[in-house]
Amino acid sequence: RPVVVVGTAGDWAAAGPGLRHAAEAAAAAQGLPEQPWYDARRLDIELLLWRMREHGEQGVLTDFVERAIGPLLAHDRSARQPLLPTLEAYLASAGRKAETARDLNVNRQTLYDRLARIAQLLGTDLDDPQTVLGLRLALRARRHTDKA
Repeated sequence: RPVVVVGTAGDWAAAGPGLRHAAEAAAAAQGLPEQPWYDARRLDIELLLWRMREHGEQGVLTDFVERAIGPLLAHDRSARQPLLPTLEAYLASAGRKAETARDLNVNRQTLYDRLARIAQLLGTDLDDPQTVLGLRLALRARRHTDKA
């Protein structure tokens, strides 16, 4: 069974807010990859995105995802070789190309070609920190939209 961490031990007065936060974070985390343990304190971005959806901001999230990665999603709907998994692996490895290539089981030149195609489709620079932040948020926000 997984272990769930909801906060530091304290008195009973602090237990209520911590448990409420954990319950809300658990709802926001539905669909995330399974792990042997979960730390509700590390789900603040998921919780923020989930709250936006739950409080009528679904369209805002959908628009954000469409602007950030819409061309890539459109490409993948008709492509023989989808590129979204490459982008996800690249961002998960913090831009380390050798690690990404190894994780995807492709040679580095293939990875470079895919990353160039992704950058071209999105009209962006995958080495720009602001771009990377936006793409990471868009991928996470996508889970909270109808287009996931």
